Amino acid sequence: MTTFYCVRHGKTEYNQKRIFQGGLVDSPLLPEGIQNAKNAGTYLKDISFSRAFCSPQKRAVDTAENLISQLSSPIELTTIQDLREMEFGSWDGKPEEDYHQFEEFQHLVHSPHLYNPSLFNGESFQELIDRGMTVFNNLSQQYPNDTILIVSHGLTLQTILKHLDGSPISDIRKGKLLDNTSLTILDCNSQTMNYKLIKWNETSYLD
Repeated sequence: MTTFYCVRHGKTEYNQKRIFQGGLVDSPLLPEGIQNAKNAGTYLKDISFSRAFCSPQKRAVDTAENLISQLSSPIELTTIQDLREMEFGSWDGKPEEDYHQFEEFQHLVHSPHLYNPSLFNGESFQELIDRGMTVFNNLSQQYPNDTILIVSHGLTLQTILKHLDGSPISDIRKGKLLDNTSLTILDCNSQTMNYKLIKWNETSYLD
């Protein structure tokens, strides 16, 4: 059994200002984002992680490093390109409110199965699922008995984890969305490649 501890990155300036923060842009962690990453590390300090992987984007790397600094046992951090956030094309780095009137923005938020970002060179939910599934399946097969820390992004984790739990794309945005620096736990039987969601959006340790 491979167990994944999945953490969304800490809160950033772009999160606070409601700016598109996809796979093409970055923004510094706020002080609360740094502190909550450390809080997550304290919460998980006694977990015997075998490995740690994160998105190469700085907000995820900084979150992972601050979290790992609080663990009882040191662990090396490796970046994986396909753990980056969903790409929003020409929308990335722009205020969300500038696009509220666009049909594709409404699809992005409310009807992800209808979302078509091709006109602004964005990434579709299916493309995001395809690259994310490759990461989780490869790690499950390579490390069939390991406990793995994953630090990634809100929409990336939301999409992949909901998909692995059996949700169709139309339901990706339903229910409680993942909070910054939240923890979600997932098991994978590496023989059958069946995934099971154990915990969703744990936030008890956040300030």
